[in-house]
Amino acid sequence: MKTVYYFTADWCQPCKRTRPIVEELSREQTIAVFQIIDVDDNIELAKTFEVRSIPTFILIENQKEIGRIIGGQTKESLEKFIYG
Repeated sequence: MKTVYYFTADWCQPCKRTRPIVEELSREQTIAVFQIIDVDDNIELAKTFEVRSIPTFILIENQKEIGRIIGGQTKESLEKFIYG
């Protein structure tokens, strides 16, 4: 099982546009679990993953980062990111 860490914030406009897509994908697909992480509430985790810009999507498999994309995404680009 893959995990997608979605680093976001309430004040981030691209994050607001992307969040419904993330929620939709989370319901539709079964290959990955989405973890929505607010950077303001999880500063240390954002630092650990060296998140410098949001939204940031980090794909984890077997406890290792296997991919990262930054910025607002379409549903199609996130599907490609997850499925490879």
